[in-house]
Amino acid sequence: MHLPKPAGPGDDPPWLCLWPERLLFIGRLRQVAAHRHATPVLLVALDGRLRVHTAASGWQEGQTALIAAGLLHALDLAGGLTAVFYNDPHRPLHPRLAVAAVAGVQLDPPGLEALAEPLRQRYGQRAQPASPAAARLDAALLAVLGQHERAPRRDPRIEQVLAVLEREVSENLSLQALAHPVGLSASRLQHLLLAELGVPVRRLRLWLRFRRALEQVGRGASFTEAALEAGFASSSHFSHAFRSMFGVAARSVLAPERPLTVEWRPGQRPAA
Repeated sequence: MHLPKPAGPGDDPPWLCLWPERLLFIGRLRQVAAHRHATPVLLVALDGRLRVHTAASGWQEGQTALIAAGLLHALDLAGGLTAVFYNDPHRPLHPRLAVAAVAGVQLDPPGLEALAEPLRQRYGQRAQPASPAAARLDAALLAVLGQHERAPRRDPRIEQVLAVLEREVSENLSLQALAHPVGLSASRLQHLLLAELGVPVRRLRLWLRFRRALEQVGRGASFTEAALEAGFASSSHFSHAFRSMFGVAARSVLAPERPLTVEWRPGQRPAA
């Protein structure tokens, strides 16, 4: 789905592809302020290099990076075309991007460089969802990141809470309201979620709201309509949460002069 104004000749507009359990962004960004994601993140520089900053390690440079969920970090992408790939923490399709598999920042882990060319080709054919490049990227992600044949088992109480959060994503249910029906205290629920997903309830709910909003955009809704439907109180609430989660102003990605293209790819989730 294309937002109103097409990109100019020679421009590299941002592109977003959503699966039921994954999210891929490709675009040009520069300085990205300190932020925390709700899921492990894979970064691949498609022309040039990328730099990652944490309090523990300072600035580090590479072509690829894995960054743990919940880790405060900043980026310098120097305007280069960069792919940013997320696997939902509560629907872990790729073992290599599971919460337990990614600690801190890993620069240039072995094998990830093989994703660069399939990502470039997919971006080049972004207007063709069924292109050969789409199949090649799917195969490359499977080869490099692996895939769970079945969804990993969790504490059934956590599964019940996750189901409620997804179903009631627009509601601000308290920890107590989530914990009581499954026989947990609020503090115990928070502890279990942090242990299994790497992020607290608040950031997981934000992630689910962004996912819901972007899925709605992919199906034709405006960003304002989608944000409100997903539970953001206003456009300013959406903008503040966007910067907190992604480190950039929403307008830097959603600017009318560089319209974001969103592709929604319904698919089969891993079996329970």
